Amino acid sequence: MSVTAKDCMSRDVKYVSPEMNAKDALKVLIESGASGLPVMNPDGEILGVFTEKEILKTILPSYLKGVGNFVYGDDSKVTLKKLANLDKFQVKDIMRKEVPIVTEDTSVAEISRLMLARSERRVMVVRENKAVGVVTRADVVRALARQAGLDF
Repeated sequence: MSVTAKDCMSRDVKYVSPEMNAKDALKVLIESGASGLPVMNPDGEILGVFTEKEILKTILPSYLKGVGNFVYGDDSKVTLKKLANLDKFQVKDIMRKEVPIVTEDTSVAEISRLMLARSERRVMVVRENKAVGVVTRADVVRALARQAGLDF
């Protein structure tokens, strides 16, 4: 029997709204212990994803990607100031709009292929275009380990 998203997803989906202040959303993100949260409207429709990566892209210099590996000062006043000024942004200004979406019947094997192909940490699970859960890479690994009969 194939393990599906429904079998391993978290149903308690924490999310942020697109109009939320980015600094407040960062607090929710940190308190949730997740690396990213879906951005949803009041009807539960997924509009994007607010992640640690998007925050770093917002506060770090835009040239960082182009220069490759180098030492970046831990005490950069510019970066810290940008982080402190996140309240000048709304979530919709920072969020990534492409969100990987699956249904409850999607197999864990297919979810893992999607995650690897797109370098995703999580996929949203929807029913009738409404979020009903989230599957993380950790959920996939646990499900595969259980399916293999590993008792951890």
